[in-house]
Amino acid sequence: MKAQVFSLLVTLLLASGCAKQPPTAATSPKPDAANNSQKITTANPEDSKKEVAAATQKWIDTVTSGKPNVVDEVVKLYSPNALLWATVSKQKRDTSQEIRDYFEVFAKLPELKAEGYKPVIRVYDNVAINSGYYTFTYRTKNNKKTVVPARYTFVYAKGNDGKWMIVEHHSSAIPQPPKNLKAAVD
Repeated sequence: MKAQVFSLLVTLLLASGCAKQPPTAATSPKPDAANNSQKITTANPEDSKKEVAAATQKWIDTVTSGKPNVVDEVVKLYSPNALLWATVSKQKRDTSQEIRDYFEVFAKLPELKAEGYKPVIRVYDNVAINSGYYTFTYRTKNNKKTVVPARYTFVYAKGNDGKWMIVEHHSSAIPQPPKNLKAAVD
């Protein structure tokens, strides 16, 4: 099942032009010199995980910065053809303008913070997936503190320039589970 999901993701990335070549897992066997195969070089997966963690931390730091140019800076972190299912929006946003429109509101919420960032990062050559939890807090117009525990998935593609760009981002408030659902070990 995981292989099918990954294959679908790779196909979508290739079709959208985000990835230039099919990814190879970091654990791919090395070609045999006797059969004249080209050598496949892959990035060190641990280095890539650190880069993806840093890219996500940059997103968190940027979106919560409160800077006057916050919207421009956040939008630069997304690929031009990225897809966003945002934390406090009911619609998908699949153009740079729609992503910009969302952050014109979200990134400007008073005292916006993201805390409790808990990532799980998987890297597949030039594609990476970072899923986990974070909690957003902000102040409403009545100066009431609002807390939004959320779960997220960022999908990144590494460009030829070595930069990890967000190609898909889904963030949603954590739902209330049914009463008889056992909690998973986290």
